[in-house]
Amino acid sequence: MDSITRIKEFIKSNFPDWEKISFSEFQENIDFRDDLSELYKINHEEIILISYTNISITGTDRPKPQLRVFLDEYKKPFHFAKEHQLRYYLFSIFTKDDNMARGLNNFNPKEYIISIETNLDTEGSRRDLRSIYDYANEKLGKRKFLKCSRTNYKADINQASFIYIGTPSNPDKTTFENFINIFDSRPYQNSTNNVSKQMVNELKISSEYIKYTDIITAAKTKPFLLLAGISGTGKSRIVREFAFKSCPKYLQDKAGTTPGNYCMIEVKPNWHDSTELLGYYSRLGKGGYQFTKFVKFLVKAKMFPTVPFFVCLDEMNLAPVEQYFAEILSILETRKHPKNEETGEVDMTMVKTEPIIDTLYFRELSEIPHTRNAQTGELFSSNLTDREIYLKLFNIKTESDINEEVGKRTDLTTEGLTLPDNVVIIGTVNMDDTTHQFSRKVIDRAMTIEMNGGNLRNMFGGSKNLEYLSGEEQQKWQNAFARRNVTADEVLEAHSDVAAELVEKLPSQLEEINKALKGTPFEVSYRVLNELTIMVGVMLDEGKELDDAITQSVNNILLMKILPRIEGDAEMFALSREYKSKVDVPYDNRLEWLKELAPDIKEISSDITTSENDEAEELTEKDKGHQQIAKEKIQEMIDRLNNQEFTRFWP
Repeated sequence: MDSITRIKEFIKSNFPDWEKISFSEFQENIDFRDDLSELYKINHEEIILISYTNISITGTDRPKPQLRVFLDEYKKPFHFAKEHQLRYYLFSIFTKDDNMARGLNNFNPKEYIISIETNLDTEGSRRDLRSIYDYANEKLGKRKFLKCSRTNYKADINQASFIYIGTPSNPDKTTFENFINIFDSRPYQNSTNNVSKQMVNELKISSEYIKYTDIITAAKTKPFLLLAGISGTGKSRIVREFAFKSCPKYLQDKAGTTPGNYCMIEVKPNWHDSTELLGYYSRLGKGGYQFTKFVKFLVKAKMFPTVPFFVCLDEMNLAPVEQYFAEILSILETRKHPKNEETGEVDMTMVKTEPIIDTLYFRELSEIPHTRNAQTGELFSSNLTDREIYLKLFNIKTESDINEEVGKRTDLTTEGLTLPDNVVIIGTVNMDDTTHQFSRKVIDRAMTIEMNGGNLRNMFGGSKNLEYLSGEEQQKWQNAFARRNVTADEVLEAHSDVAAELVEKLPSQLEEINKALKGTPFEVSYRVLNELTIMVGVMLDEGKELDDAITQSVNNILLMKILPRIEGDAEMFALSREYKSKVDVPYDNRLEWLKELAPDIKEISSDITTSENDEAEELTEKDKGHQQIAKEKIQEMIDRLNNQEFTRFWP
């Protein structure tokens, strides 16, 4: 059976619902002969072109059937290809008898494989293909792509990727349909592509990244961090440094002192509600909602969704956090990927929350007298776009760096201000007599990182002025803070190959910890399990082995989520004889038991080896430092209990 007959039979037997249609509807947009091509309609919408022409794209004169899938973003799908300068995305079905498939880079493929190809040698199309490759590897069961670059192709060919779809006698219809559905919803655009992974891997060998690995991992797990430590350890500087490193040129200030993706909020001791942070409605004078620096900064972050924005709440616990920050604490727990209204599918490209500021106050902006639109000369409409609101709040005449699709949205006037997914809120805290203690509500919702004082001698020659980085370097830091998952289920779906192990191992780890804490107010809940799973997913995305990812994540969760909640006297931590007998443990103290459950690791450090880059060899102990592990912290708490009859996480 020749290849043309084979593909026709494959479609006829496996996709009887495909409707063959006439070329007449697309006469203006098709440059293929109808006697050498066929058009099919899927689900009464999506158009597929199968061409049996002699296409030079393969670098051969041998005719080959080519299944070309176009997106249904336009009624005329070929307009989409022209609009985006993509001549086609190409699917080709090969068998092991096809010399073209068998000879590529000496691959020995299975019976049936599909290839994707695109032309037009642009970085955008290469990046798109890499994203498709990554997304399909994650989503299409446990199958893996075989990937190769065809060196014998013409210069305009970027890449070809292959996936098994079964055998001629048992074709895998589900995978084939799912593969087509990827193009329909385009969820792969939010996938971590190979370019981003390569950039992050290059960044991971730098001393700056190694110093801040725990903070970056925590921020990608949840965008609310507490940096705790004695005064003068550089907590606020770290937040500014992240902003400097990731700030693109169009957000940089001329003086080089304040990145446009950085906002410092100095907390005052008299804050007892959210008005200082979120604003309030005033009836004085012209009236209207009084937008604060914090709220304006969140609106700005919405305009540049690919750039990480950092809020530094300096001396956060000078005032009772659970009072002035209550709304944000609640909003953080509503983060989710919304469903696409048209398709009903979950949209992994964005994260939504409940609104922080109601739509009413943004709608009122259009009724306040203001200048005309600087670009069009027209008065602002009654239904302002997000871009117009941003320009108005910051009193800016124009802003050319806002993405057109982002700027024309009307989310602020239809949904209100939600917490942008690219915002990281970091509070710096001192635990002394001048500050307020954190309630368990706050600690439960934050990732807490204790900043050690470090070696004072390292200050000399080690402190550099904060400077903006080159375009490529700041892009690496932007990618380093990119988040993917907000629920444990999303991690399990993204890493389906190890999902069963995660479901088995992660709850059991926390169940053992809860045994040690049973009868105290410190037992952990679903929230901790969710964030433990997300953190494991972050580490798996970075290429760590499963066991290493679990070990380091459990250690981090103990330090960041569980131990900060624990405090009490000797009676609180004593184990009764009856309970010891019931659970069969030899410990007299809950903390001793907890220490035994903590991961048995000597040091948490970067997984970069010298074989990966010569720069790793040059990293000094001053660069690496010592990051306290959970066992050490628990022993510190045990020592404090023995000496003072009372202990807690904080010094």
